[in-house]
Amino acid sequence: MAQYILSAQEMQDCDNRTMTEHGMPSLVLMERAAMKVVEAIGQEYPEAYKFVVVCGPGNNGGDGVAIARLLQLKGFRVRCFVLGNPDKFTDQLKQEVAIAESYGLTIESTFDESAIAQANITIDAMFGIGLTRGLAGDFENAAVIINENANKVVAVDIPSGYDANCGKLLGNTGIKADLTVTFAYMKKGLVLADCKAAARKIITADVGIYLDEPKDKYDIIIDDTILSKIKPRPADANKGSCGKLLVIAGSENIYGACYLSAKAALASGAGLVKIYTHKNNTESIRQNLPEAMYLGYNEYNEDELLAQLKWADTILIGPGLGTDEVATNILKKTLESATTPIIIDADGINLAAASLPFLKQAAARTTVILTPHLKEMERLTGTKVADININQEQVAKKFAKDTGCIVVLKNHTTIVTDGTNAHYITSGNEALATPGSGDVLAGLVASLIGQKVIETEKHSIDNILYTASAAAYIHGKAGKTAATAYGIRGVLARHIIDNFEKI
Repeated sequence: MAQYILSAQEMQDCDNRTMTEHGMPSLVLMERAAMKVVEAIGQEYPEAYKFVVVCGPGNNGGDGVAIARLLQLKGFRVRCFVLGNPDKFTDQLKQEVAIAESYGLTIESTFDESAIAQANITIDAMFGIGLTRGLAGDFENAAVIINENANKVVAVDIPSGYDANCGKLLGNTGIKADLTVTFAYMKKGLVLADCKAAARKIITADVGIYLDEPKDKYDIIIDDTILSKIKPRPADANKGSCGKLLVIAGSENIYGACYLSAKAALASGAGLVKIYTHKNNTESIRQNLPEAMYLGYNEYNEDELLAQLKWADTILIGPGLGTDEVATNILKKTLESATTPIIIDADGINLAAASLPFLKQAAARTTVILTPHLKEMERLTGTKVADININQEQVAKKFAKDTGCIVVLKNHTTIVTDGTNAHYITSGNEALATPGSGDVLAGLVASLIGQKVIETEKHSIDNILYTASAAAYIHGKAGKTAATAYGIRGVLARHIIDNFEKI
């Protein structure tokens, strides 16, 4: 289904278990890691011949010394710097230094700034996933010099200076890599916060460290294999059997959001889509989206709303809805009365933030999915955007667990969680930062939920979780595909929809 993604502690536990339960010597693992980095460099930078390796005092530094030795034995020009107090070197690093020196590699302790600009590749092996404080002293100085002068930078396991759990820059400076070779499994910090941009291209290398059972306790990164879980449309399908979606969206002066959500739903296979919106929007819908049905209102009409809720087997509420009294009444009555899955986005989330008891009651009765961006998550939780950004998984999981909802927390890495398991979505890129992108995602989530495209176990929450993740994955990949035609800055929300078919 996907690759596993681990916290620093989970990775360290796997590492220790490999050594203690399976008797694998740590030096063997270090050698395997070094060989994988050298192999990746050969694949990515075949013309490189001059290297600088900058090592720290721990086992990440030991990896670096082993890398330097292997590169020199291949005939490349290598300078290897090991920084820090030799009295604090780990035993494995000391062993690697002794081995390297026996093969004729010179280990230098005084950092030479001029070497960085002269090298084709600088290899960052200062600190690994165990770092808990910012770079300082010689290490901070080295990072500044590397960032300013290096031609290409390869990071070993994780760029030095970042928290491997949340991606936060721990101090003032962190290494900015062109390639990161991480070992065994992806680390959460590599795709979150500051570290995502710093790690850039990531290769996950198998070095012989494996997870224990049961594996379903670990979080995952969703990849293309999720598409194989989507059921093909039955040969005897009809529009009534492919989901009846009610889109409650748009307001007196806002039309685009309901249009984009509904179009995304139709383009991804929803059988019947009815837009319940302000009457100002109905003529525009008639002209631009004739495939949809529509019903307009001027004021809150409870009986009319209840009839629409009864008609639908999936409900999307919120895009462009506004936050006035009419919108508030519609949201509250929907939460009070709906018995089918509810997807809440945009203004629906802003209104729900002031109606959390109603939200919890609805989630106890039916499936509720929220699709907030960070600012909307701030309104839901009271946690500031900056703090959510560096605690994205924790904030999303806590809110999901406290409310009983599924949360699709949108960011440059999107996290989908039911409060227990988290799915990481990294299929998109910066092109998704365009107006209406979130409306498209909301429509896609609602469409796939309504079609029940993933059903492995009847009534299983996993089906909903994986379906929401599939929608987020397809949305990201469609945006990324659109960027190849329009450029990162040129992608419009409608282009994302146009590229659903290419997934």
